[in-house]
Amino acid sequence: MVERETSQATEATGATGATRARRPAGQWVSPERSAVGACTKYSLFFINFIFLIVGLAMTALSTYILVLKEKRLTYAILFFMDPACDTCLVGALITVLCFLGSWGALREITCFLKTYHFALFILLFAEIFLSTSMLIAHHYAEAKEHVFPKEAFRLAIKNYRDDPDMQYLIDAMQQELDCCGYSDSEEGYRDWNGNMYFNCSKSNLSAERCSVPYSCCIRRAGERINYQCGHNVETLKADGTWEPNLSVLMGINSQGCIRALGNLIVENSLMICGIASGIIIPQLLILLLSSNLIRMITIQKNKWH
Repeated sequence: MVERETSQATEATGATGATRARRPAGQWVSPERSAVGACTKYSLFFINFIFLIVGLAMTALSTYILVLKEKRLTYAILFFMDPACDTCLVGALITVLCFLGSWGALREITCFLKTYHFALFILLFAEIFLSTSMLIAHHYAEAKEHVFPKEAFRLAIKNYRDDPDMQYLIDAMQQELDCCGYSDSEEGYRDWNGNMYFNCSKSNLSAERCSVPYSCCIRRAGERINYQCGHNVETLKADGTWEPNLSVLMGINSQGCIRALGNLIVENSLMICGIASGIIIPQLLILLLSSNLIRMITIQKNKWH
């Protein structure tokens, strides 16, 4: 009885195997599973697509502002001191990178993805190098001269009254950092002698001679802005030299902005490291996604050959 059942089962199995072996031509066959993971592919696509829209908006808006203002730059370095120019540059960079990432992921183009991966790696390396350099440079005077854009600050002060955007940027920086001028010293306010309107000399006939902008002044909560608080911070003597006016000097922030920026970085180093980690870690994850997607596409292409 048992042998008969076993024989019947064997025959049934053989018949089924024969049926499978004799599958008619044209019958649907389940395709081989792709090596490209849908989760990896579309995650990378959507992340880059969102930032692509942001980049396009930034570029369009900043370009419109620059055209509207008919912006002209007398020095190339001042390009990076203009918020609209910076926004346009960053927006264009985001647009190009995210187009390569999104389109490369959607269409599985390894050339686009490799370019995107390499550019993102260089950008990430530059961010880490710059942030590390700024933390270290505060303790070394020679390094600080190269890391912090001293020449850009000098040109910005020189063009303070000639460019409304530059004026707004400098005022905002001096108010936020509680500083005056650009140098790495406690007498940064003297840097304003580099501006033709604030220069303390007999040849300067400006009403702002021997003064500093109001943004250098010490402000207390609830006080109104006194636009004349930095007036005559220096006293011009008969022989053409000048000396500080101590009564006015007590009411302004005398240290230079490079000194103030270095102190700010040291005092808030833990918070800055946390913010930097919040920027760098997502970029590392995106690098990992792009690397995995490139590997998956390569494996899938090898199956076809």
